[in-house]
Amino acid sequence: MDLQLLGPVEATLDGRPIPLGATKQRALLAMLALEANAAVAVDRLVDGLWGEDPPATAAKMVQLYVSQLRRLLAGNGAEILTRGRGYELRVPAEAVDAARFERLVEQAGSANDHAREALALWHGPALADVADEPFAGVEIRRLEGLWLRAAELAVDRDLAGGRDQEALAQLERLIEEHPLRERLHA
Repeated sequence: MDLQLLGPVEATLDGRPIPLGATKQRALLAMLALEANAAVAVDRLVDGLWGEDPPATAAKMVQLYVSQLRRLLAGNGAEILTRGRGYELRVPAEAVDAARFERLVEQAGSANDHAREALALWHGPALADVADEPFAGVEIRRLEGLWLRAAELAVDRDLAGGRDQEALAQLERLIEEHPLRERLHA
């Protein structure tokens, strides 16, 4: 199973999409996937889904979404476990594209092409279809910051490899999109 967060929230098994349900349910899966293999408290899930004004039934709704997601993910290489007053999405480390992306950016340097490999994982704006949910803004900014870092590393790699024209074209586009980013100007 693969979980994609670097674009619309999607799950696939052997290339086939798994229907994830309504926006709040997909948002819940995204929150769990961003912290895969670690418990996330129900209170934090409620805050992430409804912000400061949750409905009185918010905890029950989280429980319902988890139940529905458990059915959808059953037998597909992922499971949601109850951990005290929280839930844990148990998946292989490489199942979540955002986790792979972060690992590749950390490993990127002038001697390898991990930055380009990381950038290739993106298929649209991060968390695109749940961007309006309360939890999403902070995560989107964090992931976009990492994307920009990977883009800078890719430009560095091009320059180090003598691909000045490719680097210049990419750099001009990045400066236009991020005019206040000092490292790009340097």
